[in-house]
This record gives sequence, C-alpha cells and structure tokens, in this order.
Amino acid sequence: MKQIVQRSLRLLSSGLLCCGVAAALCTACSDDGITPSPDNHLIEFPQGTNAYDQTIKGIYDQYGTQILYRYNDAMFRWQITDLLTYYTKPADEGYVAQAVDFLQDNCLSLYPKDSLRHYLPYRIYLAADLGRLFEYSGQDAAGNSVNTRDTLWHTAATNGYDNLCFALASPRIATLSADSLKLAKGELNAALISYCIGRGIMAVPAAFSKEEVSGVAWNNYIGSYNTYGLIEYLNPKTFTAAQDFAIFVKYLIAYTDDEFNARFTVKSFDTSGRIARKAKAVREWLNATLNEK
Repeated sequence: MKQIVQRSLRLLSSGLLCCGVAAALCTACSDDGITPSPDNHLIEFPQGTNAYDQTIKGIYDQYGTQILYRYNDAMFRWQITDLLTYYTKPADEGYVAQAVDFLQDNCLSLYPKDSLRHYLPYRIYLAADLGRLFEYSGQDAAGNSVNTRDTLWHTAATNGYDNLCFALASPRIATLSADSLKLAKGELNAALISYCIGRGIMAVPAAFSKEEVSGVAWNNYIGSYNTYGLIEYLNPKTFTAAQDFAIFVKYLIAYTDDEFNARFTVKSFDTSGRIARKAKAVREWLNATLNEK
C-alpha cells in the first residue's frame, strides 16, 4: 500500500511539474508577444516537395487556403454538407499539377485578388473523382411510381461548410472533351459561389429571386421543370433559390452567351420566358463580381 501511495505522489508531482513548465512557457510566449500558429488539424502542409507543392504553398501564403491532395474520406465528409451526400476517391498524384493549374486558370484568376481572400474557404480538396447521392421518389413520364437512389460519379466540384472539392486530379483531366472541361469550369465556380452564399459573403441578387419559384407550394411538377424557369431538374419539395442560382452560374460561366441562349432560351425550352429573365440577372451579377467571364 505504501508503494502505491509513493508512486501516486510521484505521478502527481510529475504532473504538477509539467503543468508548471507549460504555464511558464505560456507566460513567456505572452511576455514576448508570440502568438500561436494556426490550427492545421494535424495535417502536414505542404504535403510534398514537388514543384506543384510550392505553387500550393504560394496560394496558401496569398489567400490563406490549404490545397490538400492527401486526405481520407472521414476528413472530407466531416465538413461536406449536413446530409453527407458526396463521396470522393483520392487524388491521383500524377495529375495534381494539372488540377492545380486548372484551379488557377479557370477559377482563381477570374476574381479580384483583394476579394479572393474573403471568398476562398479554409481548404480545397483535390480528388480523382466525386460522387453525388441522387434520390428521386415520384412518378415517371408514364405515371408509374419510381424510387431511385444512386451515386452519380464524375461530378467536377462541390462545396462544404468550409471547403471546396475539385475532382479532376486524375487521368480524366487529360481526356475530357472541350465541352466537358468548360462545364467543369462552370461547376467549380458555382461551388465557390455557393460556398460564399452559404457563408453570407455573397447573396442571390433580388432580380433573380423575384423570378425563381422555390417558394411555390406544390407537391410535384405539373409539366417539365423548364416550364418553371429551371434549367436542371431540382427536387420541387426542397430546392432553394441559392441552388437554382448556382446552376445558372455554372452554365453562364461555362458557355458563351450565344451557346447558353441556343440551349436554354429558345422558345421550345423557355416556354415562359423566365429562364431568359433569370439569365439576364445572373449575367449582370457576374459582370459585377468577376474580373472577366
């Protein structure tokens, strides 16, 4: 019993000594005006010594954003939307350089540098692929009940609470068609703008909001989604003005005005004229927000 007490006292003494040393160090730091380094969530950064790691470090120094290409799914999904509806496949490090170049040329360069530090999230994950969980419960064109749940891979980008994910760090970046690369550019910027709207850094313009129909109380579409001024299908029970706006951003950044109009504002598709009016509001907003389109 005596040995146990003596051992306990030694442990307690050691603990108090450690606490005293820690307190002394903290006091010294305070006296010298030293501030703690930022939390990096125990990630080694930059993650390598390649030329692209130096580029990544330069982006961090300028904008305060970490670009990570080594991470696990738990890290990614911890921050990726409340419903965790996205899945990733890790980056192919042979294509990280091309992914970083694409990010710089097709996203970062579009915004005023002074604004970009406020726009960018804490982290950007580079992935080889990104899958989105798709669920639909309703009726098909023939009136039959349908329940669909699947993961749709090859999404180019998405946003989370304090991060983006860009998923072309793979051989796909070298093999995609020109049209697919344009859409990837649009999706990447739509993800960034959605992140900014979610954080209150940007807002959906009023000229767009007055034309969109997310607040309409209906249980399902009567007719096709485009008759309501949507250019992609959105769940009529849950979609928001911000989601609708992001899809317009995606296509208006990806395509020229002539390409967009030929696809979406022709009378056979834009039956109400609502798509054209919404597109005009988004174009004006983009012109005021971006360096160039």
